[in-house]
Amino acid sequence: MFKKSFFINKDWNLSLILIPILLSFFISLYVLLDVDKSTETLKFLYDAASLKLENIYELGAFGVIVFLLTICLLPIGSKKIFLINRPIFNNTSWGAMMFVAGMGASILWASPVEWAQTMNSKPFGLDSTSSEIIEYSQAYPLFHWGFVGWALYALPGVAFTIAILKNPNVQLTFGGILIKNDNTLSKLLKNIFDVVFILAILAGAGVGMGVSFPVIAEMTSYLLGINNSFSFQILVLIFCLFIFGTSVYKGLESGIKRLSNINVLLVIAMLLIILFVGPTKYIISNSIESTFFMFKNYIDMSFFSESSFAQSWTVFYWAWWMALAPFVGTFILQISNGKSIRQMILGTIFIGSLATFLHFYVLGGLTLNLYERGIMDVPEMIKDIPSGRIALEALLSLPAGYYLIILYAFIATIFLCTTYDSCSYVLASTAMKQASKKPTKSLRIIFALLLVVQPIIIMSLNGIDSMKYILVLSSIPLIFIYVLMIFYISKNALKN
Repeated sequence: MFKKSFFINKDWNLSLILIPILLSFFISLYVLLDVDKSTETLKFLYDAASLKLENIYELGAFGVIVFLLTICLLPIGSKKIFLINRPIFNNTSWGAMMFVAGMGASILWASPVEWAQTMNSKPFGLDSTSSEIIEYSQAYPLFHWGFVGWALYALPGVAFTIAILKNPNVQLTFGGILIKNDNTLSKLLKNIFDVVFILAILAGAGVGMGVSFPVIAEMTSYLLGINNSFSFQILVLIFCLFIFGTSVYKGLESGIKRLSNINVLLVIAMLLIILFVGPTKYIISNSIESTFFMFKNYIDMSFFSESSFAQSWTVFYWAWWMALAPFVGTFILQISNGKSIRQMILGTIFIGSLATFLHFYVLGGLTLNLYERGIMDVPEMIKDIPSGRIALEALLSLPAGYYLIILYAFIATIFLCTTYDSCSYVLASTAMKQASKKPTKSLRIIFALLLVVQPIIIMSLNGIDSMKYILVLSSIPLIFIYVLMIFYISKNALKN
């Protein structure tokens, strides 16, 4: 009786449950059979794709921002989002859930060290003796993690919003909204689109877990005085699974909302403490200067191409945000009940970007200050030492540093959990036949487990580079789908 009710549910789309399970299995199997060979092959494909498609990624990413801001000016921008069986959240909870779903613990991995990684990569061919290298090194993290990423998140959200306003029972996948005919070819194309939708989410989530989880493990092992072994990392990951599994089981209002609100309050507290006990004047002045420098050089950075830097960094980030966008865009829609399309677009781009900038201002400003004072050679350290360890040593340089590490580790854990409970909820929602139906609790748990299994397998053999390459390659068909979404939005925008 249990098996029948578990495997046969009239509200479930079984193909969208089985596809991610099979995809996860085959991707993991491919990497595990020969990690070195698979990484080499995937890197070759990545290098070729980033070289050939570099200008398309850059032009397209900039175009998405212009397109969405144009939509805000049209009458369709005032259309209200109405979702059946979904709560209405206040702006604080809405912004909190949106930010933690979009960034997660990855922001804590990147913000203390990305300026140093950028410096080592020598944008525009600048070397360490150039007067502009520090300025570009601070501006590029804001550029890569700012407006474009959040605009790429917002685009699927707008497309799904229009689809659900036309038909509340539409299936919220690319195939569900873009393919209307019911012939054999259309069904095949719809399935391909749905596979791309799910593969992008799995790849984006896998990279997010791969880069952010080591920060949690590093901090936790230090606090507990335990060796940061693979077995220890598995125990910490299982603990995280328990937290976000419980959260997603409870749902949007009882679980995800509360966890996100707690997380944002703790983040604000941590950043304020570091700002006031750290080099306050330096961080403030540096933040202002780096922001002005980014805006001044925004066009140049947007179209800086034919370089290894742009192919390794800008193309990778635009591909990462595109891969995460199906999940984040769907989630933003799920929590935007009662808001207008204009509010959703502007809130996503500007609230998300500002919250992201604050992390780079404070955490990046702290480590840059330590570098300029000769205390920590971060650009040299990052070549051999993980980001989590560098963040740990930077915090220890401050008064009450040990307690800040406790707070940092706790926030990183909650960040990770709020991202993956949101991701589990979205995957479960897409596996429902109708958008108006809440995803069942058992389905949420299935996807929560799935999101953890693949990263564990990949991490066991240090295969995170393979996941990065898979992510960029999985984003290539998304270019075509994004074009279709823009046409879809434009066609409906002109009708209003």
